[in-house]
Amino acid sequence: MSSSALPAPLVRRRPRAVRPARPAMPARPAVRTRPAAPIAVPARAGTDRPSAAVLWRRRAVAVAILLTVVLALTAAIGRVTSGAFAEPTSQVGGHVVVEPGQTLWDVAVATAPDGMDTRRHLDEVVRLNGLDTAAEVDAWTVVLLPAR
Repeated sequence: MSSSALPAPLVRRRPRAVRPARPAMPARPAVRTRPAAPIAVPARAGTDRPSAAVLWRRRAVAVAILLTVVLALTAAIGRVTSGAFAEPTSQVGGHVVVEPGQTLWDVAVATAPDGMDTRRHLDEVVRLNGLDTAAEVDAWTVVLLPAR
């Protein structure tokens, strides 16, 4: 049997919705209308240049910002180069790792040269490491020792 002998399947189609007609557009007026009063634009005082007071204030702010930047750079460069000419190897004689439960006093007692007061040696260790007090050291901190 050939395919042309089979009847076509029935397909139901939905009825189309009827669209309402567009409403008619209102006619445009033949004459253009103008606003009741013109828009007021404030007039400048004869020129577009700022006043002398404004210019002076801008210059003062620019100079203040420039001085602040120069001072900040000077301070930053001073901090970086403050120890540049000192020989750190002549100040450091070795290092010790602080173990848990150990204090700087214990480190000073163990590393003080013979005949040197432990308190003086502790002060040198604190100064060399940049500590405020001897109580600032945690376990596993590397402590620099002064040269003898």
